[in-house]
Amino acid sequence: MTQGADTDLRGLAGRVVDGRYVLRELLGSGGFGGVFLSEQYVLGRPVRRVACKVSRATGVTEQTAGELFSDVLQQAGAMEGMTDAAARAHLVHVYDGGIARELDRRAFLVMEYVPGHSLADEFKQYPDGRVPRGLLLKWARQICVALRGLHSQVPPLLHRDLKPDNVLLGADGTVRLIDFGLAARMIEGGHVPGAVGTIHYMAPETAEGASIPASDVYSLGLLMYLGLTGEHAYAHLAPPVGLPSAVYPEWLAEARRDTPPRRPSTIDGSIPRWLDELIIGCLEARPTDRIGSAEALLAAIAEGELRGDEAGSGESALDKARRLREAGAAADAVALAETAVRDARLEQKDRYLLLCELAEAHTALAAHAEAARRFAEAYELLGRLRVTQTERCDLLARTEQAFRGAGNAYQAERFAKLRRAECGGR
Repeated sequence: MTQGADTDLRGLAGRVVDGRYVLRELLGSGGFGGVFLSEQYVLGRPVRRVACKVSRATGVTEQTAGELFSDVLQQAGAMEGMTDAAARAHLVHVYDGGIARELDRRAFLVMEYVPGHSLADEFKQYPDGRVPRGLLLKWARQICVALRGLHSQVPPLLHRDLKPDNVLLGADGTVRLIDFGLAARMIEGGHVPGAVGTIHYMAPETAEGASIPASDVYSLGLLMYLGLTGEHAYAHLAPPVGLPSAVYPEWLAEARRDTPPRRPSTIDGSIPRWLDELIIGCLEARPTDRIGSAEALLAAIAEGELRGDEAGSGESALDKARRLREAGAAADAVALAETAVRDARLEQKDRYLLLCELAEAHTALAAHAEAARRFAEAYELLGRLRVTQTERCDLLARTEQAFRGAGNAYQAERFAKLRRAECGGR
């Protein structure tokens, strides 16, 4: 247990944590404590800005600090072994932590500092709280990629408190998931026990104490609904007068089962049918009826956007994927191209070009093994296509480079020999 008085966090500005982190400015505070924009010093010199989370409580022991930060440290450990480079780009990295003896033994945690603000604040910048559809879908895709990385851990790591306040929009336009205080790993029973999270963004099964990956999808569906319409999907539900607060979560979960939300297009007629269906698919009360994973939701968004493009601007999936990659949205390009390349109706040349673009997008994400696999698949199609010698040689060179980047010397040398045999000195 912790002990000591609750003090004014702002008074800590200017203090030094662990002899290395100077607290500069209080960015925000909550029940646990405050987050400070800080400077990290090495050998007496400032080297980078960081975010330092400091507890209100003093007299914290190492055992208590470990309990306070257990879920955040789980996330940090998961990121250490996470091979999904795209997912890592949308999660906040944890650098350090411990007991700040200089601050009366407060617990502290040092994290990556990402300048920006929450999606909750961003939503307020738009008329009626309605975010442009393309922008909201961009953020939703990035959140899906982050969740994909968490859910792919063994056992899966769930966020359990996904809401606009816990999604940080960086100055570069990239979103990051924050506040993993409620994150937890699934246990052998196949779910995370305990009813935790913010009630208005909580899946019905979470309210009943049995979270699964689809529970995070439900929360993301509520976030998307709010961003598109400016309204919460269940704003129409009003509890009975005098309902005890202790039973409110149970009442809300039951009410959501009995009263599904209005389709978003009934609030904003410009929302296409496919997006209506997708969001309602995230909000199904029964997890078995819901879009079940971040990966499936990511594919559904890409498929819906592809169908929309075909009916609208006429921009091909290849052109859009290339445009996204060149605009710095390589993860979005991967999601779109992955869906498009699975279309059985594709002509072989179109499939070849999509595979090459998909490989380039993976390369931009430093996912060299995936890039090499896709370049190799493209090479296998060359025997059935008419391509120039220059194009063939360029593909062999790119495939060789990708395998070298992936650390696969055997395959790299194989393609190097093919390039020398077919292209000579090129």
